[in-house]
Order: sequence, then C-alpha cells, then structure tokens
Amino acid sequence: MMRIQGTILSVDELTREIVIATRKRHWHVVVQRSAFNQYYNFLEPGHTIVGDIKVTRVLRPPIPKLRVTLTHIFQIHRPHPRGRLVFYSHHHVQKQTGRFINKLGMKLFLDLEMSMHPYKIDKQFVQEVIQAGYVLTDAEGNVVKRYSAFIRPTRHRKLTHRTLKFLDLTQADVDSGIPYTDFHQHLHALIDAYHPAIIVWGMNDAIALREGADINSLPRLPKRTRFVNLLKLHKNYFGLKDDLGLANAFKLYGHQIDSQRHDALEDAEMTRLIFEGFQGHMNGTVSIDRTILNKVK
Repeated sequence: MMRIQGTILSVDELTREIVIATRKRHWHVVVQRSAFNQYYNFLEPGHTIVGDIKVTRVLRPPIPKLRVTLTHIFQIHRPHPRGRLVFYSHHHVQKQTGRFINKLGMKLFLDLEMSMHPYKIDKQFVQEVIQAGYVLTDAEGNVVKRYSAFIRPTRHRKLTHRTLKFLDLTQADVDSGIPYTDFHQHLHALIDAYHPAIIVWGMNDAIALREGADINSLPRLPKRTRFVNLLKLHKNYFGLKDDLGLANAFKLYGHQIDSQRHDALEDAEMTRLIFEGFQGHMNGTVSIDRTILNKVK
C-alpha cells in the first residue's frame, strides 16, 4: 500500500482509469466501481486527489504488467484563491460520524437469527425470523433491558439441516417459541415507548423485519424508525473496501472470542460492545488493533 497525492490529468469512464500526476511520475490508476460511482462528480482533470494505491503484478501473456488500484480516497480538492476548495474529505467524514454517534440517545442493539435455505434448491422456501435478541440502553449507555426469544416460523415450521448446523439452537427450542405476531407487537410497543435508534450490524435484520411483517400480514415499522448500520459506519470511518465481520469487529476493540455461537442475544451484546468501542475510539479513549483492519482494506 502506498499513499500518493497528485493532480488528475484524465478520467476514462469506461475503464474507470484515472491518470494522476505526482512530483515523480504519472500513475495510471483503476478506481474500484463503488468508489468511482460515489466520487464520480469530483473526479475531474485539474483536481488534486490524495489516496492509497495498491500495486499488483498481473501475469497476463505475452507481457506481465503492473495493475495499480486506488483502494481509498482521503481527499479531493482543487486550488482556490483563498486556499483550496475541498470536495471530499475523509477527515470530515470521521468528525461527522463522531458527532452523529454521540447524539443518538436511546439505543436498541438488535440481532435476529433466520431460518436458512435447504441444501436442495426450493423456490418456495422463504427465510423467517426464528430467534430475536436485543439490548436496550439509555443515552449514557446504561443497560435498560435485555430480551431473548425463540420465534416459531409461520411458513416452514420444520428447520432445515443447514439451519440446525449453523445456528446454536434446536428444533425443540423453536417449537417452544412465541409466534411472530407476539414478537412483532412487543417490538412495536418498545419502539413506541422509547423511540430508540436501532443499531444493527448490516441491514439484513431491517430487511428481515420488513419481510416478517409482510409474511404475517402485519404492519411494517413506521418509516420514521431509525436504523443505524454500524457495519457501514465502520467501513466509511476506516475506509474499508470489504465488509468487516462481527467477530473481527469485536476483536478490533480488544475483546476476545474463540468462536461465534450465532445466538441472537449474544450477538446483540457483541454489537453493543462494538458500538462502545467505536464511540470510545472516536472520542480518543479506546485504542484498536489495526492489524485486523489491514486484512479488509
């Protein structure tokens, strides 16, 4: 990995290749598709870009060549009579993230476990919530309530072998669970009472709640419901290309875990501790293990 700063000379929209002139050479750099789409309006000739590049050797006959990829952008700006006109600043993103996190108020750390598709393709199969766990905290992070429940699926009562192999539960656990309608009513009442920000790791749980409501002919959560994707905040804050798994994020802040049980309440607790570590890091009180980040950059 190498940090460069230079002036953009040209932009090829078809190949996503930009030419950057630094003091010593011209770099022909390929921008990842997601980054190219995100920063497209700022990638113009004459603008200055600061970013990390990765150089790899591509063994394609007849002549091997080097491939240079822009892995992360820290800033894009252009000269201005009063200094510089900044179009994008990663430092600004980090500051804004810190302000956002510190003002969330009540928080609901939620995790859902889902039934999984059978090994044999079944086009009629739909995934359903079979376990829910959450930790509710106040604005200062004090735990107000913990909750865990198994939930009986509505469409496919018998769990697949894949589900039983992957999750830390049994068919008997789920058979003794509550119907989805009870969980739905409980969650709606909780949100109405506390109006928390719902902290999730990825957006799968938010999608599962929407689909669970549809499957059971129940009203969806109100549009004003606040979901906070803690995974996406991590990717934006640390400039990560790939997703950071929950277990690795847990280790990032100094916690130890041998294996992930995929229990809903346990994962909700992990999400809460990750949030606290993330908030502490942004506020300057928690150090992180950067070797974990280097694996996903």
